Amino acid sequence: MKRLTIKIITLLVGLQLFCFTTLVQSSEPVADINNKDISFSQLGINGSINMSGSESTAYLSFGSRLDEIVSKAVLEFSFIPSPALQSAVSHLKIFLNEELMGVVPINEGDQGQRVSASIPLNPRFISNFNQLRFELIGSINSSCRDPNSPSIWAEISKAGTIKLQVHNVVLATDLALLPAPFFDQRDFSHLTLPFVFPPQRDIDGLTAAGVMASYFGSLASWRGVNFPVYFDDLPQQQNAIVFATNQHRPSFIKDLPEVNGPVLQLITHPTNRYRKLLLVLGRDSLDLNTAVRGLVLGDSLLSGPIARINNVTELKPRKPYDAPNWVRTDKPVSFAELVEGPYQLQREGRSGAPINVEFHLPPDLFAWQSRGIPLELAYRYSPPLGGAESRMSFSVNGQFVEAFNLSDTGKHAASNPIRIPLLDDTLISANSTSRIPAFRIDSSNTMQFEFSFISGADGNCQSAQPSRYYAVMDSDSTLDFSDFPHYIKMPNLRAFAKSGFPYSRMADLSETVVVLKQNPPAPEVALMLDTMGAIGAKTGYPAIKVAMLDRWDPEQLIDKDILTIGRLSPLADNDVSQEGANLILGEMTRKLALPASNNKLGWASWLQSKPDDSNVLGTVDVTARGAFASMVAMESPLTKTRSLISLVASQPNDFALIGDALNDSGKLDHMFGSVVTIQEGQVASFEVGKSFYLGQLPVMDLVWYHFSSHPVLLALCVVFLIVSLTIIFWRVLRRISADRLADGGKQ
Repeated sequence: MKRLTIKIITLLVGLQLFCFTTLVQSSEPVADINNKDISFSQLGINGSINMSGSESTAYLSFGSRLDEIVSKAVLEFSFIPSPALQSAVSHLKIFLNEELMGVVPINEGDQGQRVSASIPLNPRFISNFNQLRFELIGSINSSCRDPNSPSIWAEISKAGTIKLQVHNVVLATDLALLPAPFFDQRDFSHLTLPFVFPPQRDIDGLTAAGVMASYFGSLASWRGVNFPVYFDDLPQQQNAIVFATNQHRPSFIKDLPEVNGPVLQLITHPTNRYRKLLLVLGRDSLDLNTAVRGLVLGDSLLSGPIARINNVTELKPRKPYDAPNWVRTDKPVSFAELVEGPYQLQREGRSGAPINVEFHLPPDLFAWQSRGIPLELAYRYSPPLGGAESRMSFSVNGQFVEAFNLSDTGKHAASNPIRIPLLDDTLISANSTSRIPAFRIDSSNTMQFEFSFISGADGNCQSAQPSRYYAVMDSDSTLDFSDFPHYIKMPNLRAFAKSGFPYSRMADLSETVVVLKQNPPAPEVALMLDTMGAIGAKTGYPAIKVAMLDRWDPEQLIDKDILTIGRLSPLADNDVSQEGANLILGEMTRKLALPASNNKLGWASWLQSKPDDSNVLGTVDVTARGAFASMVAMESPLTKTRSLISLVASQPNDFALIGDALNDSGKLDHMFGSVVTIQEGQVASFEVGKSFYLGQLPVMDLVWYHFSSHPVLLALCVVFLIVSLTIIFWRVLRRISADRLADGGKQ
């Protein structure tokens, strides 16, 4: 009997071990050490890095995540040195956080040839944020040193890579770390953050998830975001956000105690000790919304593994166009408001990297026939020995504007502001006969200030030079957009793709309603999250006031901008068809209205298109298989001057095409008009159907702008006005003359 009992126990233990082994083998292995490759393109390098002159420098920045420790790092890159460099005295120095890591010599025969280098980076000097500095030391004449010779140069290829070996770190289970590890500002890569839902979900729970997605989108900013969706499942190798109520929970937390209010809880991933799960818990979906708002507005108040959100007071309503990422248009804005810190306005070196000042503009700024944007510049610099040859070059979006000579005073403050046109790059500056480039209103803009110091050698041997050169743009320099009204032709899918407009007009999306169908599948939920994240990235603010519906309810859609995802109810189709859909999409059928002339000018299409270009010329109806999705924009059938944008796809998995396109800057540049079709690897845009205008203009500007598209009609109106005024004046003068004659006769 005793032996039988032992055998039964042994059998049971063996079965448990077998089940455990099977469970472990079914999940992905958890690695303690990972290898990561960070390409130069991921760090914002889109072209080769030019270094000109001896002691010229170039910079690269990269981060190290909070949950990783770098144990090994190697910089691999290639460059081409000038054919004129002397091998004995020319080389390239590489610094990590101002610590010399290595020197790449330019050997005899390397001149003019591609040189490959692999430089070990000491991990002891790697911190949260890191800076690589390349410094070129070169000479072309052993007997006479001219560091500014144009023959001294090197081009670093954009194909370089930073190879890291990292050890995963087990982080504390503490809400004070938020938004890390779900978003780590030290990580410059694309943000992919899974959202996990229970099998049963409702529209209120999806609203909470949409607000959460917009919050992480506002944090990720330029990195781009994607939110994979899991129903009652859990990703093995990633951190994740989990939404659950007392009644509806994913199976892996079904034994978690019930909560009595909105709760945020941080736990360790059940199968991966290096990953965390953020649980958004509540008695119902309304509690989930309260918990999310508590996180996005009060993350600095959280600590410990669990926190209950007692209350979130209604905030003061936001104003139109007050998105944190957009330049203010109600008063002049200083450079200090456009950068993260004063270090971004300072450069060191004889020919250092340009000082970049980036900003975003609302897409509906109206600058037709404008004199330009007032720009008041002030800057300081180390006085050069040869002031006449040293200069600061000013560029806008990569196009040269003007150059200023640097004097020996060491500072400059312009008495008259520079004026830069907004849209039309053919405008003439009031103070110059040269054409200057325009700011683009529908995307990010960059002003570049490049300082070049010449030491006055003038081709002769140089005996002395300052040890350091510094240049600083004054943070009180200003741009002034306050004189520009808001007025734009709609529908405009370019404004939506680039800026989230018109929904982003209110940063909290308080005038937006998102309409989904009931129980939407994972691809449609993922697209909704990606779209909310993309809009949050454009505005820099979470969409805490967005409303979501799972049915087409006209009463709740009146006076709202509407975003629909997926095919909706027949009621919605009837309302939309009242105005005429420009694209009808079924599972295999596609019907598109074609414009008379499809303008492909991109950002300038709404300025230079003719009034009848968007008239429907015909339709094309096809039946086809394969991945296909589209974005269709029109005026809301329920409220004038409100917008309706529909995101639709042939098959559920095709919705990912739209999310990917909204994260692809190359595809965004080709989006405009009222219809955008998306296939694998390409997009096509069409400006077709009825249009309307959003915003207000002064009466005279409104008349002249709209009549400018009809010169013949404008000429006839002018002639009619002149004739009418002539007749009126003639009658008035005739009456006065008659009265005078009558008075004279009486006398």
